[in-house]
Amino acid sequence: MGPDLQSNMRIIDKLNKKIKEVLATSWIDEVMWVAIIMFVGLGSFSLGMIHERKQYLEQNPVEVSYSTEALLLWEAYQNINQQDQNFFASKSGSIVYPAGCTKGDRVKEENRVFFTSAEQAVNEGYRLVEGC
Repeated sequence: MGPDLQSNMRIIDKLNKKIKEVLATSWIDEVMWVAIIMFVGLGSFSLGMIHERKQYLEQNPVEVSYSTEALLLWEAYQNINQQDQNFFASKSGSIVYPAGCTKGDRVKEENRVFFTSAEQAVNEGYRLVEGC
């Protein structure tokens, strides 16, 4: 054994001895019991809160309804939003994707640039994605 290995072994032996001394003291047992009692109490409290919330929601169910006007406005918005958006690309990228291509899902909505045709995108310096 080299001197470095012997030195490391002495350090490990000293740490092992100190750990055993600390664990042998009586206050560790008391701290452990206090911690267990606290965790059991907190767990019981949490389970009680979950049960109370479940009962409350069963007695007072939440119902979401949409008016016909809101649905019509949403459909109109979607139609406007999808006009002239047959192809899209990232502002900082070089690849253009057809609408609905899953390869373009990584491009954030706020970073998208839309095109009506692939030719328009190619004319602006983008290249068409392969496989979509």
